[in-house]
Amino acid sequence: MKSVTILAAAAAFAIVGASAANAGCGLSGGNVNILGNDFAAIHAVVEGAKTCAGDGVTVEANLTAEHDKIKVAAFTADPAQYTTAHVATSSIVPLLSAGLIRPLDDLVAKHGQGLKPTQLIKVDGKTMAIAFMSNAQHLFYRKDLLAKAGIEPPKTYEEVLAAARKLKEDGILEHPFAMNTKAGWNLGEEFVNMYNGTGASMFKPGTAEAAINNENGVKALNMLKEISSY
Repeated sequence: MKSVTILAAAAAFAIVGASAANAGCGLSGGNVNILGNDFAAIHAVVEGAKTCAGDGVTVEANLTAEHDKIKVAAFTADPAQYTTAHVATSSIVPLLSAGLIRPLDDLVAKHGQGLKPTQLIKVDGKTMAIAFMSNAQHLFYRKDLLAKAGIEPPKTYEEVLAAARKLKEDGILEHPFAMNTKAGWNLGEEFVNMYNGTGASMFKPGTAEAAINNENGVKALNMLKEISSY
């Protein structure tokens, strides 16, 4: 269980330290090895950790798109190959299932005065991760092309579909709508967006059991199928 404690402690340090780099980390020596995705935001976390650590602490990082494939094995090793993990809402599950993350409540109490309650990811009432970034998703459209086709800016997926159809039929654009439907999380994310747009809950009340096998789920899939044809 030694590697579990190191992982959790260092993970909290990396996230909190990045948001309070000038406050000091409370570490006088040692090594921090960070494993995460190759995102600009994660590079900022690494730089924040280096500034926070100061003299006597070595901070190194392996930021790669392959991080999810090596994470469980890297932290199962004893001693662990890394001390810190950047995780997403999906990639944290294997680490939790393998018992590789310990609660961070004591570290949040000591270092997390600037954190909002919504940043604390809790499992069974215990803080198991700290959210520090999110993906903003937008729908962009060309006003000039919509005006050329006599189309008002769409407000619903049904209106987006109608606009795409007219733009194509009028010969204005061969492919009037673009979205990422690559098999995997990309396609799953688009489904989640469309399903949430129906206003229905994705889970059975009070549980983590999926509740998407219903009329709204079928509606979202049909819309996704039709709109991806454009």
